[in-house]
Amino acid sequence: MVNQTNPPQNVIDCVQIILDAIATGNYDLFLTVGDVDYQAGITKEMFDSVSSQLIPRMSEGYTTTYFGQLKQREYQTYLWKLSFADAGDEFVVRMAVNGDRVGGISIT
Repeated sequence: MVNQTNPPQNVIDCVQIILDAIATGNYDLFLTVGDVDYQAGITKEMFDSVSSQLIPRMSEGYTTTYFGQLKQREYQTYLWKLSFADAGDEFVVRMAVNGDRVGGISIT
């Protein structure tokens, strides 16, 4: 049986805030959705390193495609494909959520 459901709206809102923050290089916005560990674990230098690589591609346009979710310990982990208008390499966005706060984000 294939489950084609979408994630909850608060999860969609969180990933969009994160992507907006990355696309604009806004570290303060990036921190707003995270729990204490997320905020402490992702330094401005780490954020700047990722966003500086993605800003040029994101500014030309991008889309996300929801893949699904996994239960991992106390987190629900949500997965998306991140595609760019330049038709170059795509990425997987992996966001771990506990309650209404993001516990971690990975873009690989």
